[in-house]
Amino acid sequence: MAVGVNVLGTPAAVAAPLPTAPCGGGQVTAGDTELAAALNGRLTMKMRGYMDGYRVSCARVVVGAVRARGLPREAAVIAITTAIVETGVRNINREVDHDSLGVFQQRATWGSAAQRLDVTWATGAFMDKMLRKYPDGSWRTAVVGDVCQRVQVSKYPERYQPQAADGQVIVSALWPVPGVSRAQVIARAKTWKPATAQRVPYSQTKKLGGYRTDGSGYVSMTLGLAKPGPITTALATSTHTRPIKMTDLLQGDLVIDPVGGNTARQALIFDRWADAKRTSYWAYQQRRDYGTDYRRLTHGLSPGTGFTAYRPLAFR
Repeated sequence: MAVGVNVLGTPAAVAAPLPTAPCGGGQVTAGDTELAAALNGRLTMKMRGYMDGYRVSCARVVVGAVRARGLPREAAVIAITTAIVETGVRNINREVDHDSLGVFQQRATWGSAAQRLDVTWATGAFMDKMLRKYPDGSWRTAVVGDVCQRVQVSKYPERYQPQAADGQVIVSALWPVPGVSRAQVIARAKTWKPATAQRVPYSQTKKLGGYRTDGSGYVSMTLGLAKPGPITTALATSTHTRPIKMTDLLQGDLVIDPVGGNTARQALIFDRWADAKRTSYWAYQQRRDYGTDYRRLTHGLSPGTGFTAYRPLAFR
């Protein structure tokens, strides 16, 4: 199953270079490279000194896929620990160990080559098998290395558990805790003085407290995301949110229209339903040509409006 340690006889992180495919959208950001440098000083096992922006980008997709499933952080630690052992957290796109491919070195019985090289799909398949093997959440009380082995069925089961601590370090960096509460989101939304003469003017270039004073910057501020804040299209991805039904909206959830140019996209912060029949709701918004607002809306309640409900992953 594993490449590197199992086939080449050396740790995957330092083995001879193997061809890789991009992870996710294929973008390695400056933040990925910066985080890799920080991780290299905190990791203690085989990945110490070998993390780079590409590996962080792969780990970010794995962690994002776990979060999008609504699973807890411990599930991401199991997935990342497995990826450390199998590939050094790389999306290897050449069959080296029999017909194994991808960040988990999954065999052909898992799925097509295209599926196994899709890190989001591969992570989902890994989680599906883990949940089948450990029903009723029993994986949460099992040893990390034992879970990795039961999913992967490696010839070298003893190699997983020593990497579990580093798996935790990587996940903690990509999935910080404790996050924010719903009450904190609303309290922060009010600091920009919505619907008052002191409201913050709308701007895509100006900043307040390090955050852009546009819609996505406002949302990012309330959630405590990295400054100056991801753009609206990024807010609507598995890195930051997961889609939910409009009827499931709770205080602090988001209603987003991620389609169109930067003058068309919108991000709203849901506060409460305006009536018992849920025909409208009150929401906070950094509104173009006005600034910070608090108003009654119906966006997303009728088909074809382009608005979708999302639940932030930043919540505790």
